[in-house]
Amino acid sequence: MQSSQPVVVQRERPRGLVDALGMLFVALVAGWLLVAWAVVKRPVLAIPTAVFVGLCAWIGGHDALALAIYLVVALGVWRVAHKQSFQRLVGGRLRCSWRRWWVYERRWRSTLVLCGLGKRYQLRESVPRICRVESSVWRDRVQVRLVAGQCTEDVERVSDELAHSFGAQACRVREDRPGRLWLEFRTRDPLVEIVPALRVAENVDLMAVPVGRQEDGEPWVLRVLGMHLLLAGVMGSGKSSVLWSLLRGLGPAIRDGLVEVWASDPKGGMELGLGTPLFTRFCGGEFEAMADLLDEAVEVMKDRARRLAGVTRLHEPTRAEPLILVVVDEVATLTAYQPDRKLRARIEQSLGLLLTQGRAVGVSVVAALQDPRKEVLGFRNLFPARVALQLEEPTQVDMVLGEGARDQGALCDKIPDSTRGVGYVRLDGVREPTRVRAAFVTDEDIAAMVHLYAPGASPGARLAAVMEGRGGELVMTTEQRREVDAMRTAWRRGGEPS
Repeated sequence: MQSSQPVVVQRERPRGLVDALGMLFVALVAGWLLVAWAVVKRPVLAIPTAVFVGLCAWIGGHDALALAIYLVVALGVWRVAHKQSFQRLVGGRLRCSWRRWWVYERRWRSTLVLCGLGKRYQLRESVPRICRVESSVWRDRVQVRLVAGQCTEDVERVSDELAHSFGAQACRVREDRPGRLWLEFRTRDPLVEIVPALRVAENVDLMAVPVGRQEDGEPWVLRVLGMHLLLAGVMGSGKSSVLWSLLRGLGPAIRDGLVEVWASDPKGGMELGLGTPLFTRFCGGEFEAMADLLDEAVEVMKDRARRLAGVTRLHEPTRAEPLILVVVDEVATLTAYQPDRKLRARIEQSLGLLLTQGRAVGVSVVAALQDPRKEVLGFRNLFPARVALQLEEPTQVDMVLGEGARDQGALCDKIPDSTRGVGYVRLDGVREPTRVRAAFVTDEDIAAMVHLYAPGASPGARLAAVMEGRGGELVMTTEQRREVDAMRTAWRRGGEPS
């Protein structure tokens, strides 16, 4: 008789439940990865959204919505009360995130493919990738990573197409590091309006003298110590604005004897004659005297070079040995249109010596001309800093700023007559030119400069200019302001300020 054994029946788990749990796990992992990607890619938008959802789950939707409204009101009050800090901490980040997605990423791939920046390899087409976006009132800066096989010139060739595609006024390409570029899209132009004469700082920085404004809204500064400047532009393009703005920025240093200006005006003083008291040496129309001035500058340069050899590599201006700034307006009149061959050769030799040896010993040259051809000024490449204003022909842009400058966005031949003082500046060691506009210095401003900054100007003369309202906007230290207040009090009481 067989004994009956209990039969154990194992029930299998429903396959549907296992699959559902697996799909739920995969969905959770994918969701968290998506959230992490959003936080990294769009932190300004993803983090507030995540916080709001968390608050809804914690305290309820009604209370979370109330807190969000209070936060929005607080941000609005902050923006009105202190716009600068709000823009730096909140507004700027929101603007960058919004413009990155709405203006650029939304149609990035299609635009770059149509512009010819796509690269096909093994049935896959790649385009430069956006790494970073910075946005301001005037421009958007988009950092991109190039595809293998591309270079800066490939993007520069389609810069106009990119500007039109993304609704910008212009697109400039700037190198960042190997494989990465900055695309600068100008959305608004701060150089349309005339830039008034700039404020004058009492403490002059000879390495950064304010002259005007850049296309990004930042101040345009020029280095004077250890630098030569070439200024080119057609008649009426605004060369005088650059010259007088530079002299205005140097005003306190001229008054204190740290800078001496030796000026030559072949037009008989029509341009620089108004500021004659500001100049240590001035020649207007007498070519022999201009040649003597340049020869004397060469002698000063050689004497300093003998004494400073082995002591320093860059002269430090003092009252005993100031920086000598040789200003030559319409230099072509001296080098190309001078009928006296001997005098012309003498002037060219002196200018060549100053340009090759004068920077280190504190003798700088600022030269202005209308015609930039090589036969007019053969040593134009000896100027480390060059400014090109409105020019007549596209080929002249590269003559002034160097080869490839026009392809890099220096459209000097397209500057309209209505924007005098607008131009492009290029410095040695900097590949891309910068668009700028010089401040407009009126005859009244020049008259005030003469009263305020002529070498050795007395406090009484300076106060007289201030009392007559010709002093412009001055930046003074506390001690200087007290001195002016004391002189103003004496003036009102009838006394003569000393």
